[in-house]
Amino acid sequence: MRLTVHLPEDLARLLREAAANEGKSLSALTAEALAYYLQDKRRTALGRKVLERAGRVRPTEEAHRLLEEGRPDRP
Repeated sequence: MRLTVHLPEDLARLLREAAANEGKSLSALTAEALAYYLQDKRRTALGRKVLERAGRVRPTEEAHRLLEEGRPDRP
């Protein structure tokens, strides 16, 4: 699928640098980053559902913070 996006120049520069450093195309790196972002959002949403089903109608702010931080080994 072809998609056109407009990025701020500083973000575009970082993307070009990262792609060059990793030996990937801009498209490949962008697709990888987007897939990671969407997977992370889904993981966070599922984690919140688990907490709600575990008996907490509303997870605490601490639980939300921990979900947002993700795994400790994640950069």
